Amino acid sequence: MTPNETYTALAQWHLLPATNFTWRPFTATTIYVDTPHSHRVYRLDLANTTVEIFQADPSSELSEHFLPFKTIKLTAAQINQWQHNQPITS
Repeated sequence: MTPNETYTALAQWHLLPATNFTWRPFTATTIYVDTPHSHRVYRLDLANTTVEIFQADPSSELSEHFLPFKTIKLTAAQINQWQHNQPITS
């Protein structure tokens, strides 16, 4: 999985902010999302069918110190929708 595929899945499931934001890759299944009011990391965990969201720690001066914010359990419909949109590889 690539960061672009992670972004596409999160956008398709409407899990990204509704406000203007920018994003950049963090790892293959994790993206960094920056809005005017928050800095979050979204990690897609297909093995556990969850999306874990971490928020930047405002009390830390470390630029990449994130605290757990929310875990979203993906539904079977979301997983099936994502699998249907994946290209078939041979």
